Amino acid sequence: MKIKHCLILLNLLLPAVGLAAPRLVYNGDTLQWNKEWKRKQCGTLDISKNIKEVSGIACSRVTPGYIWMQSDDYESYIVATTELGSERHCKVKFSKTIRWDWEDMSGGVYNDTNYLFIGAFGDNEETDGNYSIVYFKEPAIDASTPEITIEPNQIKYEYPDGKKHNAEALMYDNVSQTIYIITKVYYNVCQVFSLPMRLDYGTETQTLTYVCDLGVRSDLGYSEKNQPYKGFHLVTAADISPDGKYILIKNHNNIVASYSWILYWERMEGETVEEALTRQPQPLQCYMYEWQGEAICWLDDDTFYTTSDADDGNPPIYKYTRQQPADIGNVQTISFEEGSKNTTLQLIGNNLYIRKKNMIYTVDGRLVQQ
Repeated sequence: MKIKHCLILLNLLLPAVGLAAPRLVYNGDTLQWNKEWKRKQCGTLDISKNIKEVSGIACSRVTPGYIWMQSDDYESYIVATTELGSERHCKVKFSKTIRWDWEDMSGGVYNDTNYLFIGAFGDNEETDGNYSIVYFKEPAIDASTPEITIEPNQIKYEYPDGKKHNAEALMYDNVSQTIYIITKVYYNVCQVFSLPMRLDYGTETQTLTYVCDLGVRSDLGYSEKNQPYKGFHLVTAADISPDGKYILIKNHNNIVASYSWILYWERMEGETVEEALTRQPQPLQCYMYEWQGEAICWLDDDTFYTTSDADDGNPPIYKYTRQQPADIGNVQTISFEEGSKNTTLQLIGNNLYIRKKNMIYTVDGRLVQQ
């Protein structure tokens, strides 16, 4: 359900009247901003050529350079576009009818095969209960076949408490080959559930496993000094990086825009997703509110995208790139051979960068700092 657009004007006026941005209190602590990332608009989604009300995206692993998108507006197909969003390069239709309320999608590898997963689990009124995960082998994107039809698979599920829940976020972990679903709750903590990926579930309804809460209920209030803050609720999207090292979970609040964040976790070596999510995350400082911002996906460890399902025009596509950390810590420097004056390789954390004078690039040539 959409909030009236007049609220956008209110949100835009908030900074002008001098209201301070709220702190994000999570598990009783004020979170510290992560300043490692930079955001820029890389494209604009032309909904007349692609799809409208995008609520889930996933970077293609079979045909790199493309982004898959799905809608929650009764559209029973997905499309692929580039980060520019101006042209549709592939449309995938399904051979059978599937529950329409799709809210998020993710890509993942199972038994060395690339799959796409769609969460057919939206239930705003919590009255439906007919929840499932739609999945299928990711098709190749080929200019000679711009439209294809496939037969999808479906995993039906229920929640361990036996209740009905609204959910809008799905992520897949390539390390453990596990699907994660996050509920969307208003002014209360959202919950994370899991289900191991398998191909033989059949038509039986599976029961999810409870993982954790995102924050605590006591965070959803106001500080003693009357400086407003809100806890993390209304989760709309999530994704885990292809190598499993990083987790992103975002929310949106269309009533008060400044209560919208992307939370970021770095997963330690040998740590499960469940263990990582019990630690305090970092909100990304570069994130700016998106109207109906409901989609996020990793390209690689240093890049991810967001867009929105705004239905009043063509929404922007944003690209986020990791910058050189402010505290570079232990830096190992290796000089190039003779003839490469002022050019060095630098190993910063686990990432290798190229420094030329005062410019820093990733090894594939992307400028990350100057």
